[in-house]
Amino acid sequence: MSYYTDTQRNTSTNARHKIQLQDEMESQGSQGSQDSTLTITDENRSEILYFAYGSNLSTEQMRRRCPYSTAVGLGKVTGWRWIINARGYANIVREEEHDDENVEKWKSRMEDDAEQVQEESQVYGMLYLLPVEDEERLDQHEGVPWAYEKLHIEASWVSNTDRADGEQRAGEELTPVKVLAYVDRQRVAEGRPKEEYVERMERGIEDAVGNWGMSEEYADRVMRRFWVDG
Repeated sequence: MSYYTDTQRNTSTNARHKIQLQDEMESQGSQGSQDSTLTITDENRSEILYFAYGSNLSTEQMRRRCPYSTAVGLGKVTGWRWIINARGYANIVREEEHDDENVEKWKSRMEDDAEQVQEESQVYGMLYLLPVEDEERLDQHEGVPWAYEKLHIEASWVSNTDRADGEQRAGEELTPVKVLAYVDRQRVAEGRPKEEYVERMERGIEDAVGNWGMSEEYADRVMRRFWVDG
């Protein structure tokens, strides 16, 4: 079963071809930034791959914030956990950077539901091609540097054969990519989401699940537990 419309599939395929071409050029000696190996040149405009895991799951919100960005597919990072932090907004935290209180919570949940804890060790989000001018706009929306800092991290571009719930189908290949992510490394304890943020998260989840193949079960178990179960 394919989760992509024809337009989404063509956009994703074209973006992959552009990235592959850039990789080939760099391997032949082209100069490029090691921190953004997936920089893409299009009409003299550089683009990077941005990983959105919060309310920017909503492609409508991203169009308002970053009008020149292009949604290209679903991404996944492993070794990170998705939380709502003390500010009331989404954050991803490296497993080794959790505070003691969070570790104890996960240990307790492990006894009750080991599968869920394993699922929490990976984060799904939307991938966008982001030109320089939109990156500057996004910095302002995300409150760089006081609310979030910018990191380049390893991720996987999820194909439309992926179940997007932590399991891979036989023969599936995930494309490794380097992505830009906005991360709050100061506030890594779990918190309660702001009411207005829950509404925006729900719109983003609806978009990612309905149009891009993210698992509803994943959203329920990893994301919505911060505002539904509480």
